[in-house]
Amino acid sequence: MVNNLQCGSGRPSNWKFVDDVTISEGLLRNREPSVIQSDLTSIATWASNNLMKLNAKKCKEMQICFFRNKPELPHLCVEDQILECVSSHKVLGLIIQDDLKWNEHISMIVTKASKRLHILRVLRRGGIPPHDLITIYYALIRSPLEYCCTVWHCGLPMYLSEQVEKIQKRALRIILPGRSYGEAQEMLQCPRLDIRRGELCEKTIKNIALGSRLSSHLTLTSENEHVYNFWNFKQFASFKCRTDRFGNSFFPSMISVLNK
Repeated sequence: MVNNLQCGSGRPSNWKFVDDVTISEGLLRNREPSVIQSDLTSIATWASNNLMKLNAKKCKEMQICFFRNKPELPHLCVEDQILECVSSHKVLGLIIQDDLKWNEHISMIVTKASKRLHILRVLRRGGIPPHDLITIYYALIRSPLEYCCTVWHCGLPMYLSEQVEKIQKRALRIILPGRSYGEAQEMLQCPRLDIRRGELCEKTIKNIALGSRLSSHLTLTSENEHVYNFWNFKQFASFKCRTDRFGNSFFPSMISVLNK
């Protein structure tokens, strides 16, 4: 529905999905003016020309800034209505916070998965065998726990990772009561969730390196220009990370996987 939507300036990034549009803009302090308001106006104009109307109540503004003295930016408007400025917002099922932490998203998926554990209890009382229960667990409970995990796994602190893991421990306790978590994992061939997330991240970064539009985030090292075979040869250059926040994100964390 929004495939032919074009932002006016072309500078802000935009993500489109069916009838949902998200735009973002990165600014260097005191170096360049913001153009996101003009792009927002052009989107509203495009919607009007296509017999649609933006709902200002559902449009949100979120500012991500880690400066000690945050600059004051003018509020964004849609048809003279000021957009609400929020500290977190759900984008295609993923909750993004203005501090780039994942507490709210983990809380959401853990709550969602916890409610579905009741399905396993009912089915076990009905006599469903364990190998069928584990299949149901994979489909209905584990899947939301792993949604978009390549985005947040690398930056997930241990205590949040354990919150997610507890859901699987509870599920296996229901499927195989009286068994320890390790025994149930071995019997059902069910790996830990953090191990699975790591494998999914490795698979994703390798697919990106093989060729996709995201491969532009990967830089080949200068050693690729030589024909010599060095023991410490690295195919892709490591990222220079000034903050732990960036160092724990997907690309800097997974670059070592490509250079094995």
